[in-house]
Amino acid sequence: MRKFCLTLSLLLPVMAGAQNVMTWLLPDLPPASIRLDGRPSDGMTDQQIAYIRARWPEVEHRLVYANLKRSWTLLEAGQPACYSFTLITPQRLEKAYIVPASLLPPPQLIFRRDAASALPLNAHHEVDLPSLLAQRQLRGLLSEKRSFGITIDRTLRQRADNVIMEVTPIGSYGENIFTRLLLNRADYTIDYDFVHAYYLSRDPMLRELQTRPIAGSNTPVTMGFACPKTPWGKATASKIDAILGTREGAHMLRQTAERWLGNDSRQRYGEQLASFYRQREKPMLGLSKP
Repeated sequence: MRKFCLTLSLLLPVMAGAQNVMTWLLPDLPPASIRLDGRPSDGMTDQQIAYIRARWPEVEHRLVYANLKRSWTLLEAGQPACYSFTLITPQRLEKAYIVPASLLPPPQLIFRRDAASALPLNAHHEVDLPSLLAQRQLRGLLSEKRSFGITIDRTLRQRADNVIMEVTPIGSYGENIFTRLLLNRADYTIDYDFVHAYYLSRDPMLRELQTRPIAGSNTPVTMGFACPKTPWGKATASKIDAILGTREGAHMLRQTAERWLGNDSRQRYGEQLASFYRQREKPMLGLSKP
């Protein structure tokens, strides 16, 4: 493999004049990307990028871990780099060209077992998030800049100032937050099924945390590769889209994503997953069209 996992301090001077360099920004968020000895290994985007690299040998591929906040700062500044795992939202589509890559179950509430009785539920036993945010009994904990889809993001933005909600630095993904819940430093968080399942497989103690669906958030979310809104970004997104937009590419994308899903999620969202990956057998962006 070519250059791997540069630091941002080394990367930024190179990016300014890069012509034949493809820089991938990876999240430090297993199992989206799983570090092994400091390098990407068999995470979801790790495998997707490896597939693209094998079919795009004309450029030098460089990989760097960068948190979500830093990655979007680079994209909005027009730097020639693409972030490899972003939730697709209307707000982000205004800021970047985003190539759809994976369909995943919607986020859910993850909470301490002893907080269960205080959760406001609807008739379908789903968490009523506005009611949860309106009460002051339970303590929430979220990562800065995380997005959970239109409905949840809007509800979080509209929460009152007196909500007991701690927003951590962006590096505090997954395991850090779940550990803080176990230590009774917070009562609940919001995260994705595949993230919780990954950390649960590594730490049996996380079985003390429970999960519930969030009312109004029943639609799977689409993740993708985000490139800057520049001529370079448009051409690069079009190239990525073309490489992925084949039957083989769609099959790879589905395998890399669904290996992290539980049987319940596969059954519940099976039809939507199948429909998405059928569409993914062809380029989806149409950026090369006049």
